[in-house]
Amino acid sequence: MPSFVANANQQTDVLPKGVKALMDNGLVTIPGRYVKPPSHRAVKHLIVPGVEIPVIDMAALESDREKFVQTLCKASSEWGIFQVINHGIPVATMQGMVHGVLELFDLPIEEKMKYYTEEVFVPVRYCTSMTPSQETHMEWHDHFQHYFSSGFHEIAWFLGYCRRLASSYVSSVRHLSQTLMSALSEGLGLDSNCLAKSFGDSEMILRSNYYPPCPNPDLALGMNGHTDSGGLTILFEDQVGGLQARKGDLWYDLKPIKNAFIVNIADQLEILSNGKYKSIEHRVLVQPDQTRLSIVAFCNPSRDAVIGPLPELIDEQNPPLYKSTLYQEHITNVYTKYLDGKHSQKLQIN
Repeated sequence: MPSFVANANQQTDVLPKGVKALMDNGLVTIPGRYVKPPSHRAVKHLIVPGVEIPVIDMAALESDREKFVQTLCKASSEWGIFQVINHGIPVATMQGMVHGVLELFDLPIEEKMKYYTEEVFVPVRYCTSMTPSQETHMEWHDHFQHYFSSGFHEIAWFLGYCRRLASSYVSSVRHLSQTLMSALSEGLGLDSNCLAKSFGDSEMILRSNYYPPCPNPDLALGMNGHTDSGGLTILFEDQVGGLQARKGDLWYDLKPIKNAFIVNIADQLEILSNGKYKSIEHRVLVQPDQTRLSIVAFCNPSRDAVIGPLPELIDEQNPPLYKSTLYQEHITNVYTKYLDGKHSQKLQIN
């Protein structure tokens, strides 16, 4: 398994090793760098608890495709986030992934740090927070990330039999994303392969997030409020909770369905649809006594793709709302400049 060099601008002996390492060493109060300013903390009176977001039943696709497309597009337009049930991916595969991910995070810190980097487009990345060298206030999570293009590459950082499970899992999630993208294209009145064509040779980032218990959860965030930079995000999480989505000034505490996927529209689909589909801002809260785990597949355009509103959706009554931009430029800005907030707003035409 190849190793990757940590950020060349940092001394390896002072790199942040992650919040799991802090907790394993008996931390009782979070370091100041993890304390969020009051403007970024969760405010209880702005949180709506236990919200059930739209549910998309994949079993309905065969029985009534037209109704399925309408339901999916309504969820994508009004919420930008929904849960998917009857997706066909075996529970044993999903639970096996959880087992494999926990093995990764339980590796000795010296082993994990071999893969520490802030680079995005490397085969294997271990990091903490988002981009520590660029952040004043860090996020309370560690992550492993695997990047691959349309040509499948081995999930090298999974151990033993979980490596084969991961390969199967990624193939299944890719198929689910393609099915949803086809329906979303039809919902725009276009050919079912229109959005996929706009993505070019689509890529995927598989990211596993580990949120250990936090001694001061009211002062920290597992992940800042943000939209996802890619196309479609497919998330599997445990039942700990903590994921919240924003509508207006309120944050909605999402109630996960066991063994369902949470899917959200990301920036590039909002831009391609010229704003019909909404890239929703979301964040993660942390718990004082529970570890949260999530496995996230970011289904993205090719880095070489230029993304802008689809020409078929533009006319005198519907002018373009967003600039066209090279996708690699957008995602690089997300990791180095934007860091939080609604990223697609940076590309809106004023």
